[in-house]
Amino acid sequence: MCSDANDRVRPGYLPTTAFTILSEAFFDDRGRPVPFRLRDKRNTQDDPFDEYVTDLLRGRLPAEVIVLRADKPLVSPDAVIARPEEYELLKAGGVDYDPGAIFGLEVKKVDLGRNGKPARSTGLDYNSTPPCATIRVYAEDGNEIRIPGFYLFVALERGGGRDTVHVHSMALVAGAVLNKDVDLYDRTTGTRTKQIRLGTYGDGANRVRPMWLFSNPLGWEWTLGAATLISDRDDLADDPSLAHVRAMTRTVSPGVSELFHCYRLGKLSPPVEETAHDPFPQPPRRKEETAQRGRFEIDMRTLTLGESAHRERRRPR
Repeated sequence: MCSDANDRVRPGYLPTTAFTILSEAFFDDRGRPVPFRLRDKRNTQDDPFDEYVTDLLRGRLPAEVIVLRADKPLVSPDAVIARPEEYELLKAGGVDYDPGAIFGLEVKKVDLGRNGKPARSTGLDYNSTPPCATIRVYAEDGNEIRIPGFYLFVALERGGGRDTVHVHSMALVAGAVLNKDVDLYDRTTGTRTKQIRLGTYGDGANRVRPMWLFSNPLGWEWTLGAATLISDRDDLADDPSLAHVRAMTRTVSPGVSELFHCYRLGKLSPPVEETAHDPFPQPPRRKEETAQRGRFEIDMRTLTLGESAHRERRRPR
């Protein structure tokens, strides 16, 4: 089994190293966004920013650290970052690993509205894979290994030229902050049964593909305009590059909550703030029923007025 997550952080804890690299790449020494060039998308599933992130980590992490990018679209996570011994263990299908020396990274891009705040602040789509504290990846022989999951939320803005962008806000979030229900993750990512032989001619199928909605950390206004690391660990400021700036809680049930910790780059001298309770926005009302999809609604009054105008134009003089 993996090491206890409450063990003291070891030097070179990879998630904090990755956070420092990305923060220093996307923001300058005063915390202002640094513009960079991003190539155009080649096709619908192509993602230049995901590629940019993995190339940054590959180029700036210690030489012995391996950055593996998903080899095809629609694969979760987008990348695995590991020290060599953990990579060899992964290839061999091992399970006894150091959770600070390997993690999966999923990149989530968030659009900014005209008001400068993220769209979908009360919940993001997670496609067919819900976020989780631990996620599954597979060795070459098909054996699985469970590793910590981390989620990089980024709000991008265009600026300067057509292919020039900058990061408005960034949060690297441990999967435990979003969801700790491993059973839910396993049920979802396991084998599902399709509905087949549907429709008049029997050539239709329903993939029964789930679409998940979970929290958007950038919906918390405090995270905007900065780079923040949110973790279930309270000792990450042992890394001299980081400062513990506040705690936050998330309610599990009445009277029961989970405690998490927020960090920013120490060189920015960030102020320490009071604990935030349930800061991720939630929808005011969430119903079990889904809205009807693809409804084409016709305003008959507009249609009638349109026909009258058409007849008026065609009336002979």
